[in-house]
Amino acid sequence: MNSYRKLLVIFILFLFALSFSNCSTLFPPPKPKVTVAVTPEKVELKFPDIMRVPIIFTGTGWAPKEMVVIDLVLPSGVEMRGVKPGEDVGIAFGLADEAGNFKAEVPPTAKLNTIFRVGWTPILAPDPKTLNPIPPGVYKIKASGSDSGAEATTTLEFVAPIKK
Repeated sequence: MNSYRKLLVIFILFLFALSFSNCSTLFPPPKPKVTVAVTPEKVELKFPDIMRVPIIFTGTGWAPKEMVVIDLVLPSGVEMRGVKPGEDVGIAFGLADEAGNFKAEVPPTAKLNTIFRVGWTPILAPDPKTLNPIPPGVYKIKASGSDSGAEATTTLEFVAPIKK
């Protein structure tokens, strides 16, 4: 009888070990090594000139056809209407190609709403009297993959308008 008990215990332990060896959630796949870069690295906070300056993000290593969201990480003390303290602000997005490369440009509305924190008139036109640019400085940029959850960071410097 004792040998049946030992055999049963060994069989149960075997089944238990087998269930863990087939469980893929114990060892999630490693996150891909992704990159993000911005061109230009410095942008002058001069309106309306900034509207003509393309701010372009590029990256590599993302999952094919994955949406990559570009967020501006707001430092403490920088407030933005509709954004809770500690939240990041989306400024662009791009779709990775089959090779995992993406390109995204900051659209004019993001420049107005995020960089210049402009108000809008009742006819949905930007109100230049309400321009309130973010403070000059180096801002962290975070790129996040919508499917993989992969993240990469870079910086973007905003400089005060140069007096001429």
